[in-house]
Amino acid sequence: MQLLRRARDGPADRSRITGTAMSFTTDMSDSSESLSRALRAIRRKRGLKTSEVARRMNMAQRSYELFEAGRGRITFERLMAFAEATDCDPFALMLAGPFGSADIAIHCADTKLAMIMVMSLQEFSEDRGADLGFLEPPNIIAGFQRLFKDLGARLDDNEAFLSKWLDGRTGLIDLGSLSMRGLHRKKA
Repeated sequence: MQLLRRARDGPADRSRITGTAMSFTTDMSDSSESLSRALRAIRRKRGLKTSEVARRMNMAQRSYELFEAGRGRITFERLMAFAEATDCDPFALMLAGPFGSADIAIHCADTKLAMIMVMSLQEFSEDRGADLGFLEPPNIIAGFQRLFKDLGARLDDNEAFLSKWLDGRTGLIDLGSLSMRGLHRKKA
């Protein structure tokens, strides 16, 4: 009940609703800077040159360079084309600006977390239709909190398993065949 009361109090501090810090920004200069950092980092992570991404996006190299620098036209179509050209998560790219951080796009580039969430929402919407209007925000928040807590626990389990397995190994290990992301992940 206290949660609903807080939600009715007004939009002054939306982070109070969930009890967690939400750092959305509305400053578009921050958005283009964060998105630019994300685009550049993902391109480099993929080992691609600007000319290669420009070719894959069917853009002139100079137009692509302006786009990557946050000075070109940033459209949904261009973000989708970049995502396809670099095999990254287009929806996580779109969140880089509102989050004020390139990290969401960089960290979701391989897992496609935001894209999977959007696809799941689309499927749920098609299945339930107008019934979505009957969901109560506190139940939605609690559901997402349970989901992310469970995903965090799975990450911790994977990290512990890999650490234990690697500690018990002797001799050479072909690390190219292992995913080491979990072991090198920064702790929050």
